[in-house]
Amino acid sequence: MITKTIIDEYLLVTRTLFEKNFLNMGLGSISLKLKADNMLINKKNKHILEDDFFKSVHILKKDMSWQETTPDVTIHSKIYEMISSTKTIANIFPINTITFAQEHHNLLKPIDFLGKSILGKISIIEITNEKNWIENQDFIIAKKLQNTDIVIIKGYGVFIKSRDIREILKKAVILENSAKILINSKN
Repeated sequence: MITKTIIDEYLLVTRTLFEKNFLNMGLGSISLKLKADNMLINKKNKHILEDDFFKSVHILKKDMSWQETTPDVTIHSKIYEMISSTKTIANIFPINTITFAQEHHNLLKPIDFLGKSILGKISIIEITNEKNWIENQDFIIAKKLQNTDIVIIKGYGVFIKSRDIREILKKAVILENSAKILINSKN
């Protein structure tokens, strides 16, 4: 049984990510593991303000219910499968972070206190072989997230995993602020 509190937390974080333009209809995804085998995940082409924005699906059994959800469901499923301690995942599109990744090579190294102390250095993955990426993105992202909570994919977006859904929001905001500071710094 899904409690109202869990859904409220999920919707609060999702709405805040939407308000910051990190997540939107058909852009990005957010999931929350309910049990070892179920997750809440947003539906494809649904707006956050719609009543039926999310769906509960089985994590490892791809069935008809997956067709209603975001195409990222396969990536979320693989992350939950490979990293059992993960309780929540977001694929977001913060503009300053994506801009920074496009202009720099393979690492985002914050220069602000919060970024340094909470995030540390963050790897930037570059898609060099589009066919390989399309066929293996779920495994590639899950593998990268085994040793970190955040991975940036150049020209694609950001994946964040956590054991707490509010922590996703905190890290997303700090990451975006750190990227903005880096873009605007003279260093």
